[in-house]
Amino acid sequence: MNTVKNHKMRRTVILFLLPAFVIYTLFQIIPLIAAVYFSVVEWNGIGGAALDFVGIQNYINAFKNPQFILSLKNMAKMVVFSVLFHTPIALLLATAINTKCKGYRAFKALFFVPTVFPLTAVGLMWYFVFMPTGSFNALLDKIGLANMVTPWLVNPDTAMNTIVFVNIWAGIGYYMVILLAGLTMIPEELYEAAAIDGASKVKCFFQITIPMLKPTLSMCILMDIIGSVKVFDLVFAMTQGGPNGLTNLPTTLMYNEAFKYGHYGMGSAIGIIILVICLLGTMISNKVMSRQEKEAA
Repeated sequence: MNTVKNHKMRRTVILFLLPAFVIYTLFQIIPLIAAVYFSVVEWNGIGGAALDFVGIQNYINAFKNPQFILSLKNMAKMVVFSVLFHTPIALLLATAINTKCKGYRAFKALFFVPTVFPLTAVGLMWYFVFMPTGSFNALLDKIGLANMVTPWLVNPDTAMNTIVFVNIWAGIGYYMVILLAGLTMIPEELYEAAAIDGASKVKCFFQITIPMLKPTLSMCILMDIIGSVKVFDLVFAMTQGGPNGLTNLPTTLMYNEAFKYGHYGMGSAIGIIILVICLLGTMISNKVMSRQEKEAA
């Protein structure tokens, strides 16, 4: 009787998981295998065209390509500044909202709104702000700062910095909500006990809030690193990697190589390199988080 019951339960579990497994296989596993295959061949992306096996030559050519090296530097810049600004600013905003001061709901909604919109829409909005005849330059001109007017997305000195700024602005609200959820899990009794002992709010923040939020902060940093590595739509909507490829990230370069220049093998190789970078970032972050948990224990 138990054997029949267990058999029915296993069949039910398999049937329950089957749709998700099929979707995951079709849209994750098969494309990944295809990307690995295409990364070791030379192909122009046109059906019926010859596929020439070249081994790891596409990977070698990628690292010999100055545009790819520049895109890696841009990616590193995006990751570093995102981590430096996203989580700290989001933590300060979450802490302020958690005090439930007057109008805190409107305040929270105001900062969370950018995360609701697709990054493509955000990129297009900021493109019209920072374009040479955009509203930002018009504002500078109106307030008497005409000497500061510049084509922000065309000037090589400001284009990448402008995109980094927009990426930081767009992501703060998302991490703010995550950290706000973490703050609500901290027992209020800890703050009450600290207040009785004469601890100031600043001391409570550094000795209670931050230590209790360590797992959440680590998760935010990990998500921020992976998210910054995979940024595509924001850059594509604002500059498409220009001017002259100076704002390319590996993701935009991958797209251009595969679909614009017909170097499908090179594009696939760059895609696999991005995957490896994400995996390495995840492994390193997990090791750091595990070490911190062991030290805390």
